[in-house]
Amino acid sequence: MTQTFDALRLLVVEDHQFQRMVAVKVMTGLGVASVQEAEDGQDALDKIAASTDPIDITICDLDMPGMDGIEFIRHVAEKKLTSAIVVASAMEPELIRTVEDMAAEHGMKVLGTLEKPINPEKVKTLFEQFLSEQAAAGSGSGSSELVITKDMLITAIQDGQIIPWFQPKVLISNGQWVSCEALARWQHPEKGMIYPGQFINEVETFGLMDEMTESIISRSIEQIKQWQSEGRLINTSVNISPSMLGNIQLPEKLMQMIKAVGIGPELLTLEITESAVMENVAHCLSTLARLKMKGFTLSIDDFGTGYSSMQQLNRIPFSELKIDQSFVKDAVSDPTRRAIVEANIELARKLKLKTVAEGLESAADWQLLNELQCDVAQGYFVGKPMPADQFSDWEAEWKQTYSSLSSNTSDQDET
Repeated sequence: MTQTFDALRLLVVEDHQFQRMVAVKVMTGLGVASVQEAEDGQDALDKIAASTDPIDITICDLDMPGMDGIEFIRHVAEKKLTSAIVVASAMEPELIRTVEDMAAEHGMKVLGTLEKPINPEKVKTLFEQFLSEQAAAGSGSGSSELVITKDMLITAIQDGQIIPWFQPKVLISNGQWVSCEALARWQHPEKGMIYPGQFINEVETFGLMDEMTESIISRSIEQIKQWQSEGRLINTSVNISPSMLGNIQLPEKLMQMIKAVGIGPELLTLEITESAVMENVAHCLSTLARLKMKGFTLSIDDFGTGYSSMQQLNRIPFSELKIDQSFVKDAVSDPTRRAIVEANIELARKLKLKTVAEGLESAADWQLLNELQCDVAQGYFVGKPMPADQFSDWEAEWKQTYSSLSSNTSDQDET
């Protein structure tokens, strides 16, 4: 479904008048009604201070006279003066990446980078990403006014209000839908759909993560069975919390759950973040070994973003390595990110692990991962998280997209 950008409020910070004019024209051409302009960092801060409405996205150059873009972004990030930042600069990728990390360390959302001249399709992709992430965080849903208590969450879990949505994963070699990831959504009886950004912290604070995860697993297993009855063997992955890994009874409990439904353990993947196994290591390793022995698939999630990555790979029997979206994002234009992605794929290949790339946002990302021989793709370019009953429509649309990708690749090969 095509998204509209008329409600977005933008600020373009660019000292070069012609390039600033081009950027503004691109934004308005995409349907954005509110676009402010500034010629350097101080001018931009003045515009933000004078604005009656908050700025959603700031598109900022780096090399500017007066207050440069790096100093401006530091001010904006520290004071949370805008919801998200896009860096538009011709500077070297290493410098841009450092600026992005600086902003992220201040808690600022960095949507990505734009090369000059600005590409409208890239801008459109970033805007769609922003709106999707705002929706996932519950922005504008009315849920921000909801005060969440422990009793409310207990009721939500017990009554089945917290349900899985599924994000598809496809083989890069042929585009086939083979798996998906289950992600929690709260279907509140009065407030409607509440997204994870609005309740996951409370779930963790109140010590209810195990109960919620078990409920998501149960619902996911039922959906796997439904797909199986339709002739589809769709592996589904679920994130496992650290406290669950410390439960030595977890393997038996999961086996009982899948046997009751009548599916094989190989259809359920358990995603383990690197930091999840750092506490109570002995119990975690025992649980993971027994899960592997019983036939469940283990995936190391967010690889390279936690601690002791190589040690985790060495001592845990993983079958899958997920390349974090922070590396996949902009790997097409950033040689360092590309090198990291390529190294992860090569490492996984030598360890005989399947690779899953998270965060694909464009056809260019797809082509790069195809070139690097990654196994599986997951991201908004392939499909967003959705209820299971929407997969028929999604699959039909995806087949058209993949057909177009294949045609473009064939044309390039013939050239």
